[in-house]
Amino acid sequence: MNSIELPGKGFLLSNDQRINLRSTLGEVVSGELPMKYTDNRPIITVGDVVTEVLYGQGVVPDLGVIDNKTRRGDYSTESDYHTKKIKVKNPPGMITTEAWKAIEYALEEIEPMLIIVDGEEDLLSIVSIILCPEGGIVIYGIPCKGMVVNLVDHEKKEKCWEVINKMRKVE
Repeated sequence: MNSIELPGKGFLLSNDQRINLRSTLGEVVSGELPMKYTDNRPIITVGDVVTEVLYGQGVVPDLGVIDNKTRRGDYSTESDYHTKKIKVKNPPGMITTEAWKAIEYALEEIEPMLIIVDGEEDLLSIVSIILCPEGGIVIYGIPCKGMVVNLVDHEKKEKCWEVINKMRKVE
């Protein structure tokens, strides 16, 4: 597995890279998480609606990452989640070192955790795939289409590292 020295502030995505990220790595599903995935651990959700769907289904993610927004509008259900919470800053188009370290920390914890992002959580799915053990799943939402379920394996981790390695380091 690759490793990286985290820059002082984080990584910045260019507009060209943002366009390239529109393709998905995993299986797109609508509605609830298919039962075939519920035994995979850890389960990481990135996005408010996806996290809420799993909770509504009775599946508590090991880690949920939300920003209290959906489709750029306000969206808040965090008070419904009975988990330990961490707040981080992560501006749009960035992966902050603070957010990266929070995901690392959360995945080391035994109890489920919720990371509440001040900013935007979208790019944190990349970090989640990198840090998730193989065999776990990372789920993120696609507005009006459903959710993308990524069964984490070496190939998906490598694709995410390719994105990180092309981002500009911000010191």
